[in-house]
Amino acid sequence: MSSTNIIGKILIIDDESINSETMMDTLEDVNYQVSLAANAQEAKSMIQTQTFDLVMMDVWMPGQDGMSLLEEWIEQGFSTPIVMMSGHAEHQDVVKAIKLGAVDFLKKPLHDILPLVRKFLSHQALKTSRNSITGIDFDAPLKVARNIFEKEYFNHHLQENNHNIAAVATKAGLERTTLYRKLKDLGIDKNKA
Repeated sequence: MSSTNIIGKILIIDDESINSETMMDTLEDVNYQVSLAANAQEAKSMIQTQTFDLVMMDVWMPGQDGMSLLEEWIEQGFSTPIVMMSGHAEHQDVVKAIKLGAVDFLKKPLHDILPLVRKFLSHQALKTSRNSITGIDFDAPLKVARNIFEKEYFNHHLQENNHNIAAVATKAGLERTTLYRKLKDLGIDKNKA
């Protein structure tokens, strides 16, 4: 696979290899580049030599746990979005992770990972490409640029039409069910866009 086909680099930190390998297989099928780390030490080594667009990290790991690694990285000014994951987290764990700086907290096993990853990466791409009037990085792969444009397009029309799905569907020339699916895939909350 050539680097021009890669649509995002993701680091998954999880000591449960079945979980991380399943996520990796799913993401690599749609051209995300995925690296795996089984613990905090491996992850720290990888972060020293590589850059990632998204980090997905388990809370409970042998050695240093995910929460303390999250806190350490945020204190060091780490800017890559970090999503925490756990199969048995308490409400206070979720609150703590978000307060520390995680962008989200997901319950394992992750059944529908692609829309979630697309949401995080398109949000990150929007943040980093706001310097042009269109918000599109013309050096990005077409799929990424199209997702950025579509997200901006639908957010604009939802706001302009007071979140009236029928009006936005008519404006976009789409069936309502197609529009609902498109909004979900882009990670847009139709009520808050």
